Parts: sequence; structure tokens; C-alpha cells
Amino acid sequence: MKLLNKLSSELFYTDEQLKEIPIQDYYCKLPNGLFYSKVDGEVGIIKLLGSDKPLPILEYLYINTNRKNVVEFTLESLIVACGFEPNRNKDKANDQFKNILEHFQQLHIISSEVDMNKIKPKQSIVCSLVINLESHYISLFDSEKAKILNQVIDKVDNLKLLIYYCYIKCRIYKRSKKDGDLVCNGGRAEVTWVSYTRICNDLGLSDETIAKYNNILVELDLIRIGSAGNWYYKDDKNIAVRESSNIYTLWSQYQDVWETNIKEGIKYYKMLPTNADKVFTGSKEYKNNNHKLNGELGSLIKKQKSKSITKLEKVRLNEIINSKTMEDKTIDEKLMDIKVKIQSLNQEELNNFKSTFKNVRFSELKGQELENVIARMERFYNNTQEEFEEEELDF
Repeated sequence: MKLLNKLSSELFYTDEQLKEIPIQDYYCKLPNGLFYSKVDGEVGIIKLLGSDKPLPILEYLYINTNRKNVVEFTLESLIVACGFEPNRNKDKANDQFKNILEHFQQLHIISSEVDMNKIKPKQSIVCSLVINLESHYISLFDSEKAKILNQVIDKVDNLKLLIYYCYIKCRIYKRSKKDGDLVCNGGRAEVTWVSYTRICNDLGLSDETIAKYNNILVELDLIRIGSAGNWYYKDDKNIAVRESSNIYTLWSQYQDVWETNIKEGIKYYKMLPTNADKVFTGSKEYKNNNHKLNGELGSLIKKQKSKSITKLEKVRLNEIINSKTMEDKTIDEKLMDIKVKIQSLNQEELNNFKSTFKNVRFSELKGQELENVIARMERFYNNTQEEFEEEELDF
């Protein structure tokens, strides 16, 4: 008996010892490509498939993969584990999950001998995750997921909020171990300054939804947000003041960590080559002082369309257009801006431009499609933007 008690004390923890063991915060790895694409003209997997379900599906596959890199499940067990109810009706849960699994095969995210399009609800499915998760990924911790999914917030889709959080997290620059401490060694802070326009293009969220999600994530102590303040172009005679993009960083229990990231991130943002021609006012209070300017611009654009504009008015039109950023402009203003810029191209550049966009028919485009084409034309002309500069860095 004494021997058994001795063995028991050596092999098992006491209740007091169990309380002292730190709780393990488990996580899963999710590829950045789930949320956005670095390739111009392409989108992330979630937007490509038009569904939020790829996130919980990938999480399930990662967590339940065994040491042989194999995961086994049924369609129904997968649906339930992801928080949904099986539904065999056409285009409902069963069909949606089968469609995503089929696309996962086509995109070489999973490998399986099973034809995902023909699987039955209770059929055993064996597959392996083959997507590369050695780089360009985020770790989504259970504690982070629980904070978001356990909230009850009026008119908020918790899964979409989780996707947005993951998107911000994978956009944030990650320092390597060799970079060391930011305060001691300097270098780039762990931030992102991704704009509302880019977020909208990547996730399809409105400005209002982005602002709402930002407030919620700050309240949940998941992110912190700063700003470089208002600015205007050095050569802008109209001194049209605009807001800088938000500077995002992850929350830390150590306040000095996230404060330092925000502070150093703002310094880095101001020194970007794309901000060299800007004057930062030091003020973060934004007032839209462009109402009069917008009215004048609208009047000149109408005259341009009706071909009644004078030479002096053309000069004034170009002056106002050049004082506005692409994010500030309406569709008509953006089109006019592109036309003005095309006139400055040399013949070789003009030929390349025409070749690149030869199939574009503006009369057939509307809404987001038109916005995307105009954005591509702007990138073609400028060749670089601050967010593309950010993406070129090796995360």
C-alpha cells in the first residue's frame, strides 16, 4: 500500500499542483491567402468562394489532423463541429460544405482520393492538409476566437467579425527573432496601415462595418489603433486636408508594447516614400472642408462632359483633381483623373496601357467592378502605392 501511495504521488499531480499549471492556449494556423491575395487582380479564398465557412472548416481540419498528417470525418460531423446544422436541401449546409471541400481539393489545400462532390452525409472522409503553413500564416488562438464568438452584439455577425480580426492580424508585419526588441534594436514596428478601400476590396465590408468592427475589437482588447493625423499635399494650393490611414497593432497585456508599436509605426508611416510630398498637420481632428471644392469640381466636370469648358477652367479642373486622393474621389472624378494622367504618358507607355486594358468596356461596368478597373489603371500609372510597398516586404 505504501508503495502504491508513493507511486501515485510521483505519477500524478495533487489538486494544489494542478492549480499552479498554466492553462495552455491552443491555436491553429491559418494561411494569409484565406483572407487576401498578394497577386494583383486575385482575391482571398473566402471572397473567391463567396462564403465565410472556409475559416471554420480549415480550423477543424488543422486541429483534427493526427501525427500521420491525416484527418478523418463525416460531412455531418464537420458541419456540426463548425457550428452549423446539417441540411440536405439544395444549396443548403450539406451542399455548401461539399462545394468548399471540392474547391479545397482544386486549390491544393487538401488531398484526398474521395470525390467531394459525391460524398454522403455519414460517409467517412479521409484527407490530408497539403497547404504550406511554414510561412505567410497567422496563429489563431482559442482565447482570441472565444472572445469574439462568445459575444452577443446586436446586428453583428460574429464569424464575419472573427474573419476581420484574422485579416488585420495577417496584415500586421511580424518581426523575426533576429530583429530582437523594437526599443533596443529599432527597425520596423509590428503594425499595418491597410486602408478602408483595401479592406473593402479584400473582404467586401462597408466603411461603417469596418469602423464598427474596429471599435468592438478595441473594446475586446484584441487590437489597438493609432493615426499619423491629418495631412495635405505640399504643392496643393487648396490645402485640402485629409485623414491618414489607421495604424493597427495587436493588443498586449503590457501597455508599453502596443504603445511603442503604434508610436514607431506612425514614424515609419510618415517616412514612406509615398508620403514624402505630404505635410502632416499634427492634428487628428478631421473636418470635411472640401464641400465648396467638391461643388466647384462637379460643375467643371459637367462642363468637360458637355465640351463647354474653357482653357482656364481645364487648368482649374486639373488643379482640383490633383489635390484629391483616389479615396476621396467619385467615380467620375477618378475616370477624369485617369484620362488626364494618360495624356502624360509617352508613346511606349501609352501602347502598354492600351494593350493592358484593351478589353475594358466602361459602359458595361458598374459598382465594384468599375472601381476595381479604375484602381488597376491607377496602379498601372503610379506603378507603386504605399500598400503595395507594404506587401512587397517579406512577412
